Amino acid sequence: MPKKTFFNLPDGKREKILDIAITEFAENSYTAASVSEIVRKAKIAKGSFYQYFDNKKELYQYLIEYGTEERFNILKKLPVPGKDASLFDYLRLHFLSAVYFEVHKPRLAKIAYRAFIEEIPFPEMKEELQRRGTTQFFKQLLTQGLVHGDVAVWIDTDLAAYVLEVIYYQLGKYFINRLNLTKNNLDYQEINEDKEILQLLSNIMDIIEAGLKRNPDQSEKFLAVE
Repeated sequence: MPKKTFFNLPDGKREKILDIAITEFAENSYTAASVSEIVRKAKIAKGSFYQYFDNKKELYQYLIEYGTEERFNILKKLPVPGKDASLFDYLRLHFLSAVYFEVHKPRLAKIAYRAFIEEIPFPEMKEELQRRGTTQFFKQLLTQGLVHGDVAVWIDTDLAAYVLEVIYYQLGKYFINRLNLTKNNLDYQEINEDKEILQLLSNIMDIIEAGLKRNPDQSEKFLAVE
């Protein structure tokens, strides 16, 4: 976490440093991202940076945690499924929030994609964030799905959680490219009412539900060796 001095900065200065840092890590890999560029653009002394963060890694981790928090803030603003909702209702809501996040927070989405799927510069950081983030969330959903009969008992929940996480981080980009989504044509009400978005999302959920509920006999036939 950043030092207390960072949070004690005036809101405008803190947000400016944060915005510049987000851009730097979105446009570059972790290795190529430069603290020198961040302080130059923020017009602060390099010594001041180290009063806010111990090092580049700490800043990077904070950006990922900040992005995770922003994701959940979006999730909270979307309509919550009813008390009788199934695993697939919650998955649908989570995927819908991922699309909105990608449209409205593309730089944070890019940083998260690199950290969890593409680059993974710090595996131990990924494991810690997974325990508190989307991987654990999907595992919990799948476990509940098993209990309530929404998921076939032979499903490998670790593998299924990984597949769901990859879809979660990729889905927004796919929707943007396919439906030409922009900030100007997508707010919280529109994303929950747009017919094209809902139809495409329903198709994805049909594919996922069919796979997670598939009859075990089908798996045995597929794996059988003649």
